[in-house]
Amino acid sequence: MSKTGVIMCRCNGLNDSINFPAIVSKLAGRKEQIPAKIMVLACNPHSFTEIKNFVAEGDVSRLVIAACPSYLKGSYFLHLAHELGIAEQYVELINIREHCAWSLPDELEATERAVNLINMAIEKLKKVKDLGHWQAGKAFINRNKCDKCKRCVDECPNKAIELDGQGYPEVTSKCQRCGVCLGGCPLGVISLPAFRLEEVSAMLGPVSKVKETPVAVGFFCPHACEEADLSVNHGYGYPRNLYVIPVPCTGAVNMILVNDALSMGIDGVVVGGCENSQCQNKKGNEYALRRIKNQQQTMEEMFLEKERLTYMSFGEQYLPTAIIHTDKCSRCQECVSVCPFGAIHYSEVTDTVQVQKKKCRCCGTCASSCRSGAIQLPVTSDREILASIDLLASSGW
Repeated sequence: MSKTGVIMCRCNGLNDSINFPAIVSKLAGRKEQIPAKIMVLACNPHSFTEIKNFVAEGDVSRLVIAACPSYLKGSYFLHLAHELGIAEQYVELINIREHCAWSLPDELEATERAVNLINMAIEKLKKVKDLGHWQAGKAFINRNKCDKCKRCVDECPNKAIELDGQGYPEVTSKCQRCGVCLGGCPLGVISLPAFRLEEVSAMLGPVSKVKETPVAVGFFCPHACEEADLSVNHGYGYPRNLYVIPVPCTGAVNMILVNDALSMGIDGVVVGGCENSQCQNKKGNEYALRRIKNQQQTMEEMFLEKERLTYMSFGEQYLPTAIIHTDKCSRCQECVSVCPFGAIHYSEVTDTVQVQKKKCRCCGTCASSCRSGAIQLPVTSDREILASIDLLASSGW
């Protein structure tokens, strides 16, 4: 029997508006045994031994880590779990800093919200199972339930799905795990290694029991999650009745999840993603908007307000773009040919290679192929990457 453990980080005092002992008491009241541990700074390399002992003594095989945003320390915690022999799919990272401690100054409200987020993570991990596609690292299609509608083949932005000899869709090595195929499957028979409809639907249960009214669930892509967290840092706060579930792309939001949320009594669903020209997965948000519009029409036919389902985009001005240093550029135009979004073009008039800001996703494909080192990413420079490598090497990882 697999056991889920919970590690709660105080972030060196930044999360002290949360009553952590109260959370431990609430977790102790659950039917299943949930070992829990409070740590001062879980991301400190010196905390590894303490976490290792917690996992061993509690016989923990699935782990919830309640700390700061996943884009800050997520890779470290996943590496830590790997060292402990826990597969990535059995680790759930939740942000109690921005979502709770920094958004709700009242201790009671912050604590209650943290409990709800932890319960959502626990319910998800209870549903996680290996379908044999984890090691493949790509989308998985259940052929036993597939009706060969071919929608996934038509909608895949990377042309990573082909039909086999029997007419069933087959995922190739081109798969980027964006989940667009998953979001469009009418039967819900497609899943990703770390994103299955059954798991996400399980997270909706604790949200439906929240006393706050109205209560809404948000399906946010990585960009939307990051921007929403940054808004907290600027003093805007998180809506106390909005519970965000990260998704790989807004195109991965299947309307089955929307139906599940509304049928459970959740008042509204917010899908948060990029502007039209800024989706990292090319057309993910376009598919999401189209599906939401169709779903709203269906909701009106069922005498439900269409406003219960909405799409919220985050402005293009938030996204940085690649920078081309003309003094280093050799005009070889290799970046023009490799850019997957057509965001780079060569101007014969000025004899320069230019980046179109509205198309650039800052994916780094151009920077990695530039032989003269003329392209720089504002979010990850070579100096920052090398410094991170030196830090890991010096810390023994």
